[in-house]
Amino acid sequence: MLKHHIHKRSHDLGQVFKPGWLRFGFPLMYQTDVLEILGILTKLGYRDERMQEAVDLVASKQDKRGRWNLENTFNGRFQTNIEQKRKPSKWITLNALTVLKRFYS
Repeated sequence: MLKHHIHKRSHDLGQVFKPGWLRFGFPLMYQTDVLEILGILTKLGYRDERMQEAVDLVASKQDKRGRWNLENTFNGRFQTNIEQKRKPSKWITLNALTVLKRFYS
């Protein structure tokens, strides 16, 4: 993952590997995103300069009130919906704050 700077193509770091990885979602089911990958790596104690661009992406999505929006959802496929797409998400916000704290601590 570090070779790919989390979300880039290893042979061309100017290109995003999977554009869907840039849209944060919860729950993710079989898909992943930059936030989930950073969550795993920071929980394992990684703080590598190759993660910085992805960390900056997470920070850039924070709104003026300190929250992050749900951008990707499986709503409509479950018995109940989990938050609303394009609205502030308590789960994405919690995960983003956790990643930023671990990375910068």
